Amino acid sequence: MRRIVLVIAALVVVSAAPAALQHSPLRLNASASVPTGLYRIVPRASRYAAICLPAAILATANEAGLFVPPGECPDGKEPILKPVYQASAESPVEFDPSGFSIGDRALKNTAAKLRSKMGKPLSHVAYGRYTEGLWAISDYNPDSFDSRYFGPLSEANVRYYAVPFFLF
Repeated sequence: MRRIVLVIAALVVVSAAPAALQHSPLRLNASASVPTGLYRIVPRASRYAAICLPAAILATANEAGLFVPPGECPDGKEPILKPVYQASAESPVEFDPSGFSIGDRALKNTAAKLRSKMGKPLSHVAYGRYTEGLWAISDYNPDSFDSRYFGPLSEANVRYYAVPFFLF
C-alpha cells in the first residue's frame, strides 16, 4: 500500500511540475541550442534570450522539418532560448562560410549548413558584416536553427532574458 501511495505522489509531482514552472521565474530548457537545465528570468538584457519567432520564420522552420512546440508566445508557440548578440559599429556581427564572429572572436559551431538535421534544404542569411540587430546565435549546437538562417531579430521578439540557474 505504501508503494502505491509513493507512486501516486510521484505522478502528482511530475504532472504538476510544468504548471509550477510556468508561474515561477524559472524555465526548463531541454533543447540542444544551449546547455540543458533551468534558467532564471531576469529583467535586463543578458547572454540568453527566449525569442518568439515571427510567423515567416516559423514557416521556414516548419519547411526545414523543425517543430516548435506549443508555448507562451502570443501565437501559442514556445519561445526558443538562444545566446544573443546586439550588433553595433563597435561590436559588429560578421558572418562568412566558417560561421559567425563577434568583434574578433570566432564562434564555433556556427557555420551554415545546406540541410537541416531532418535532411530538408536550408538557406542562410547573406554573408557580411552587420552593425545592427539582435542576433540569436548558438555556438553550442552546430545544428541550431538560429540567425544564420533567419538573420537579425527585433527586441520586440524577446519574450524574456534569462541566466543559467541549474544546468544538468
